Amino acid sequence: MKSPTRNAGETRERILAAARIWFSRDNYQNVGIRDIAADAGVDAALVNRYFGSKEKLFAKVLEGGFLLEEHLTGDLGDFGAYMVARIMADAEPQPDREFDALRVLLRAAGSQLTAPIVAERFHAEFVQPLAARLHGPDAELRAALAASYIIGLATMRHALLSPFLPHTSLHQVAARTGSAIQACIDS
Repeated sequence: MKSPTRNAGETRERILAAARIWFSRDNYQNVGIRDIAADAGVDAALVNRYFGSKEKLFAKVLEGGFLLEEHLTGDLGDFGAYMVARIMADAEPQPDREFDALRVLLRAAGSQLTAPIVAERFHAEFVQPLAARLHGPDAELRAALAASYIIGLATMRHALLSPFLPHTSLHQVAARTGSAIQACIDS
């Protein structure tokens, strides 16, 4: 009996999908290749065959996770207010079913192994493209400061579940934090 043909592209995508969920719900150190492989329906050896190592798989998972283009509405004139509105939205994260770049970033930040991987990807996909769109002096600094406000607000709202940042305070948060983000954007 002939064994079924394996589609390498589909297998690779199943592994990536499983890894995105695993790295969203747990720390890098706690996630095992066998866990990912089991959820992808493949042998653990295939994970290493397609990605080389757990570290390389982690880096691949992050690709596209912080893309600035997903946060742009066109003109940067309302970027601060737009980002605050997105962060303050009541969307419930579902780490068991979807990739959550913020959770991965926060979990990875404390690890000497994963922090540089996340930092490189975040700067390449968000900070540097934002800086390239800014006019005036200190574009890189201003982009990094805007990103700091964004990550800080997102962390307080979604990771720490701050009771001082309910959705109902959107206008106050937008007035204060949105204008601070926008001040970094505007020269």
